[in-house]
This record gives sequence, C-alpha cells and structure tokens, in this order.
Amino acid sequence: MRNRIQHGMKFASSAAWKFAALLIVSSLPAVSQTSAGTTATDTAKTTSAATAAPANATAQSAAPAKSTASTQTLPQQIASLPTLANPGIDTAAQGKAILEHLNDVLRFYRASTTQIQKVGEPSDALYGEQASQHAAQIGQTAFQSARNLAALFNRLQPGNTPSGGSQPAEDADSDDAQPQEPTTAQRLTAARARVQARIADLSAQDAALDKQISTAKGKALAPLQQRDEQLEGQLELQKAMLDAMTRVSSMADAQTATGLVGDVERLLRAAPELASATRPVAAPPVLESLSAVRDSGVSTQAIALFQLLGARKDIDNRIHDLDALKKQATDLRAPLLSLLRSTIQQGNAAMQAPANLSDAEALRATRKHYDTLSSTFRVLSTATLPSSQEVLLLESARANLTAWRTVVNAEYSTLLRALLVRVVSIAVALLVLFIVSGIWQRLTVKYVRDIRRRRQILIIRRIVLGFLTGMVLIFGFVTQFSSLATFAGFITAGIAVGLQTILLSVAAYFFIVGRYGVRVGDRITVAGVTGDVIEVGLVRFYMSELTGTGTEFHPTGRVAVFANSVLFQSGTPLYKQMPGTEYAWHELTVKLKPNADYRAATDVILRAVTNTYNTYRAAIEAQHQSVEQWMDAAVEQPGIEPRLQLTDAGLQYAVLFPVEIKNASSTDEAMIHALLHDMENNEAVKNAILAPPQVKAVVKG
Repeated sequence: MRNRIQHGMKFASSAAWKFAALLIVSSLPAVSQTSAGTTATDTAKTTSAATAAPANATAQSAAPAKSTASTQTLPQQIASLPTLANPGIDTAAQGKAILEHLNDVLRFYRASTTQIQKVGEPSDALYGEQASQHAAQIGQTAFQSARNLAALFNRLQPGNTPSGGSQPAEDADSDDAQPQEPTTAQRLTAARARVQARIADLSAQDAALDKQISTAKGKALAPLQQRDEQLEGQLELQKAMLDAMTRVSSMADAQTATGLVGDVERLLRAAPELASATRPVAAPPVLESLSAVRDSGVSTQAIALFQLLGARKDIDNRIHDLDALKKQATDLRAPLLSLLRSTIQQGNAAMQAPANLSDAEALRATRKHYDTLSSTFRVLSTATLPSSQEVLLLESARANLTAWRTVVNAEYSTLLRALLVRVVSIAVALLVLFIVSGIWQRLTVKYVRDIRRRRQILIIRRIVLGFLTGMVLIFGFVTQFSSLATFAGFITAGIAVGLQTILLSVAAYFFIVGRYGVRVGDRITVAGVTGDVIEVGLVRFYMSELTGTGTEFHPTGRVAVFANSVLFQSGTPLYKQMPGTEYAWHELTVKLKPNADYRAATDVILRAVTNTYNTYRAAIEAQHQSVEQWMDAAVEQPGIEPRLQLTDAGLQYAVLFPVEIKNASSTDEAMIHALLHDMENNEAVKNAILAPPQVKAVVKG
C-alpha cells in the first residue's frame, strides 16, 4: 500500500515538473532553421541580452516569494493563488458532499475502534490492527483533502477571502484592480513575519558579536559584552512577542473560521487524534484460540460460531461502507481534476499563442503568466495528492477486509464441521444408550420372573441410564470443568439443604430393599400403624391399613403412606415378620386355686395344648427350617413352653405356644374347646381352676 502511495506521489511530482519545464522552455525564443541554412542564434543572443536585466530583476523579486511560499501551509498557498476560473463546479453542493463524506469517514473511523472478532487465529489480530490503521489514515487524508477543497472553493468565489489565510493575490492581467483593506488575520500574519525577520536578524548579530567577544582583549571586551547583553534582551523580547502573536493568531483562526473551512475544523475536533501526526497505539485485542474452541463442548462451539457469524457480517458492513466512501472520494476528486485540466488547457493555449520577441514588456508579462500557471499547477497537484491517497487507502483497506473475510469464512466452516461432528457423536452415544436400555428391559421382563426382583432391576436400569445420559450431555455440552465444579458445588449444597428429606428417603430406599428389607405383601407395623405392604417406591412406600388386636386384623380400606426416611427416625420403630416365618406366639393363662391340687390341672391343660399343637406342628417346623437356611445360622426351634407362675393375683399356669398367623383364631378356638371339655369331665381340674382360661397374643402380628 505504501509503495502504491509513493508511486502516486512520484507520478504527480514528475508530471508537475515536466509541465513546469515545458512552460520554461516555451518561454525562450525558438531555435529554428532558416531558409539560408543558418540558425537564429544571433537573434536569440540579442534578445537574451536585451532581456537579461529585466529577467535578473524578475528572478531577484521571485526569490523572496519562493522563500515565503516554502514557509506557508498548503491552504495558505491555495489562498495566495489568483482567482481561478470556475469550470462549472457547484461549490454549495460540493460543500454539502464534503461534510457528508467527512461524517461518513468519522463514523467509519469510530466503528473501526471496536473489536470485530473475539475468536480466531493470531493472524486475525493482524488483520484487525491493519484495518484500524487504515481507518486512521483514511480519516487523516480525508480531512486534508477537505481542507484543500474548501480553500480551492473559496478561490472560485470572487471577492471571498478565506478565513485564516492571506489576502488573494491579484490576477496577472488585472493591473487596475483596487487593493482591498487587509483583515485582522492578515495583519497578524504580517506582524509575525516582521517579528520573525527581526529575530533572525538579532540572532545573526548575536552570533557575530559572540565571535568578536571570543577574540577581543583588554578595553574592547567590555563594550562588546554590554552590546551582547542588549542584543540578548532584545532577542528575548522579540521571542515573547512572537509567542503572544502565535497564541492570538491561533485563537483568531479558531474563532473566525466560517463557512466550509469552519465546518471542516469543527468536525475535526470530534476526532482530535486525526489531527496529530502520531496516533496512540492501542493494545492488540485478545482473541480466544480457535483450536481450543474446536476441542470444546457444544455450547462453547455454538457461541464461538455465532461470534464468527457476527464478525463476518460486520466485515461485510465495513466493506460496503468502504465502497460508499470510495465513490464519494472519487466524486470529490473530480473538481480538482477539472481545475488541473483547466490549468493545463491554459498552458497549452499560452504555448500556442505567438510571442512578440521585440517587446520586452510583453516578454515579462508572458514570463509572469507562465510562472503563475506553473505555481498554480504545482499547488493544485499537491492539493490533489491527499484525495488520491485517500482513494488508494480505501482500496487497500477493502483488500485487507476482503482477505480477512476469507479467513473468517474458512474458520466458520471449520468450526461448523467440528460442531456438527460433536452433535452427531452425542446423538450416536445417546442412541446406543437407549438401545442398550431397551435390550436390558426386554431381557429383564423375559428372564426375571420374580416381580419384586424385576422391579429392582428396572429401577437400577433407569438409574444407570439417567447417570450415563447425564454424563454424555455434560461432557458433550460443557468443557469448562473448573467453573462447572464450582457451580455444581453450590447446586449440590442447595439441593442438600432444600431436599434433605427427599435425599434421606432415597438413601433409606436402599436399606428397605436390602436383605432384611420390606417387600410387597409383608405385614409391618410402623409408627403404630399395622398393614400389608402394597408398593415400595424410591422415596416412599404404601401399605394397606389393618385394624384389630393380637393376630386378628382386618383391612380398614385406607392406604397409609410413609416416607422411606421413617426408617432413620428414632421415635418410630418398624416391625415386620421375619422372612419365611408365618407364625406368632400365643399364651394360654389359667388361674389356679391356692389350696387345690394344681398338678392334675396343669397336666390336663398341657395335654390339651399339646394335642391341638400337634395338628399343625409340621408346618411350624418347616418354616423353622427355611428360616435357618435363609439365615445360614442355628435358630432355636419353636415349641410349647409351660410355666407355673406366682403373681400378685395368685398362682397361675401359663403355656406359650406357636400358632400359624392365618389359622390363629381357629387354633385358639380349638384349644379352648378342648380345655373346657376336660374341665367338664374332670372334677379335679374343675375344682383346681379359679377363673376361666385366657388366650392372648404375646407378639404383635
């Protein structure tokens, strides 16, 4: 880009010098071949001798002008040009177009300071930095071009003096024009020039005086030192005056700038960094590595994908803005090219006009006209340079953004493929899990006949499936495990506090379904409620409530629901029948008279209980054997246990015996009938018994 700009500068400079050389050569007498074969060299010598003195005078008068022009800024040089012929330029419309273009340039410059891309490769940061540099350079050249155009448009308006510049010079052909009264800004400029000249003169005198002081001796040294002090005082005074004039002049320029020039300067204050030669270097943006994003989860990749999509859209918008700015800059450069073409046409017309070599005044006027055209062309070509630079910078910025867009598009495609691969992998993993879960369920239903065991296996299947599904989703969607661990810690603490009862119930479930746990159909007693278990859930269990005394229970028609956590509550014990045992203990109690023969009575009572027990003894012993096999330990065999007891109420005989729970009532009834029959037929037994016998359950069923 820089080479292209330098090439454009060299081209414009070479064109200006070629045209100036052409003008100088055309002002000299032509060396032509005569009909006699001789040249007009003698005529040229005579003419040159005649015009040597005026030419030297003109050169001497032009030397200060050149030195003055070299110290002037380009707008001041434009202001010092003669009034230019308007080649059909609508200055009002062009002024509006300039301000609109500057507003668009400022918007583009402000937009370039914002970071476009947040995810990418290190090369993307270079593209962004180069785009920001291009935007700053475009802004600087746009304001330089606007200043030049504003100054040129002022020269196209006769009688209009540009603010902050010098009074326009009179046209070469209008010698009778009346001089205009100088403005305050012009008087300040002239005063500054006089003070600067005075400072240069005093500095030269001071330097010469210092040399004299270095070589002076004796009495001649004191006057020289006194003179040196006076010069230094005058020099300091002139410098102070120059500093004050500079401040007043800058303030006057800022306050008196009106019209298009003032509007341009006020717009420039919106971005003062564009007015300085050095621009603050901003820190390069930090981009998230694209390679790390490609190895991340679905959520991170999706966010990065949308960021790349937004970056591509922003780049497209900037390219569109650059195209619009280039069209505006090209249209604004057209008036400058028209003025250059008009100047070239004037030079061509002057070269084709016949020259009167015998009239010295005419030669001086022609030379002055050529000098005016040459200086005008030089100033116009210099004024056109920022516009050309702006167009070249806009093209370079567009090429940079186009290359950047290509890179971002490639990154977007790569990340999209990685995202699709990860999504497909997650879908395949979930599909495999659901297929395995379906096979597990089919095999369980087909080969596990025990309903309780089948329910347990299916519950385990759901737990395993849920855990593996959660792991697949977590590892597929989340990759920031450090943040995930912190977040999961807070979530776990909140769940543990808010759902502690539910968590305790879930933990109790694994104890309930254990070896000595609760199964469907078991009769249990919990919190004073007795019933048959109808369902055991992960959080709670259900049982059909029973009512009655001893082993005689009947359904109430109600369902009691308890949380599994009741297992860990100390005040509510849980009772259940030992697995494999369907018997309970009953006790027959008979009160005896103290003076009677109790031995005959106890033998009759024990014989009646034994005869009744022998009818179902085999079933009780079979249950005992199954319990021993299940527990894999020796358990005392149940049987009849008679006891003669002496209580506060007197002497009583108690017999403890096992009964089947399902036949407990009929067993008690048969035993009582047998005992009553013996009492009626045996007078000794009848006389020994004080009160009717009682049968009651020892352990709650």
